[in-house]
Amino acid sequence: MASAARRGTAILFVLAASTATAQELIQSGDIDRYEYQFGRPVDVTLNDLINNPSSYEGRAVKTRGNIDMGTSLQPTYVMRDTFGAIMLAPVPEAEENFRVDVRTWIGREVQVTGVFNQTGSQSGATSGGLESRGFIRFWKYLGPPERDLKGVAIKADQVTLEDLVSKAGKLDGKTVRVVGKFRGRNLFGDLPAHSERDSSDWVIKDDVYAVWITGKRPKGTGWELDLGLKRDTAKWVEVVGRPETVGNVTYIRALSVVLGGPPRVAAEAAPPTPPPPRPKVPPVVVFSLPLDGERDVPSTGLFKVQFSKDMDEDSFRGHIVFRYAGPRLPGDREFVGLKVSYDGGRRALIVDPGDVLRPGRVVELRLLSGIVDMDGLPLTPRPGHQPTAATAELLRFEVATSSALLPGS
Repeated sequence: MASAARRGTAILFVLAASTATAQELIQSGDIDRYEYQFGRPVDVTLNDLINNPSSYEGRAVKTRGNIDMGTSLQPTYVMRDTFGAIMLAPVPEAEENFRVDVRTWIGREVQVTGVFNQTGSQSGATSGGLESRGFIRFWKYLGPPERDLKGVAIKADQVTLEDLVSKAGKLDGKTVRVVGKFRGRNLFGDLPAHSERDSSDWVIKDDVYAVWITGKRPKGTGWELDLGLKRDTAKWVEVVGRPETVGNVTYIRALSVVLGGPPRVAAEAAPPTPPPPRPKVPPVVVFSLPLDGERDVPSTGLFKVQFSKDMDEDSFRGHIVFRYAGPRLPGDREFVGLKVSYDGGRRALIVDPGDVLRPGRVVELRLLSGIVDMDGLPLTPRPGHQPTAATAELLRFEVATSSALLPGS
């Protein structure tokens, strides 16, 4: 007994002296704190524990047997077989749930995971007159297999593994139906190795979301999947059961397991009927600089015309005329140096006459038919302006007289 006490003291010292990294892993659920303290549980039969208790003293064990009530005045529970019994007690954080669950489990097979000691228990007789041979302080337990529900329709909510895992704990205790690809006994390391509760547990996965399945083997009429064979992991199975979340790992206590296909993509709502396309509006001139009809225009400078839409630059070629209005007068010259460019960012046509304009004369900027926007729609005249067969738009400007250009005139 002293040896066991020293061992427990040493374990507690090691746990207290562990690094911050280990403590963070424990808190995050990546390491089970009891397994960190007592080591990975070994699978052992109840008969072996009863007959060779010294071999498992102070060790973490996983065992199963029929559960029964003890005969002491306080409520106690034992796990027994024909020749002996082991007393059971949950750790504080498991006690409340266990004492509720165990009420319907008396006489049925239960699995527990905990640390075994020969001493430290309240030795006493079980209900069958058998003396207890040891004591397990357990932190995990798994109830008896569900009753065979073959042929019974089970009402369950259809959920995805993504919903189940990403909303950890929200669906615990409800009956759900999920579909996932069979992954054997965690053959691909989809879940932490320490999270396995029983050697008969197995994993299903969809995308990056994986859960443990407990309580039922992956088999049915005419089919059975092997937990240890990767070749079986191409199969999809449908599981109906009740989820339970421990730390960041989800378990489903299966009520039924059937072969199935990949999850059906949820039918997406049909998109609303798009509104009819807006009728295309032809382009018009919205602004010019100088303004259309403006007087006292400088004899040198540029003329700019802005449009309501993006224009096809190529359509301006051969369709721009700049000239003096009215009959030709002595001294009038052709605008042979005329330069035309288009600023797409401003939707503006820029006209450089390439010559000095004669004072007092009216000049015309004619935009001929054939100019179109990027949709191919032709340029149309501004309201109140009447086009001709050849001219789509006409702008006039009066050049300032010489006196108007003099300072202080």
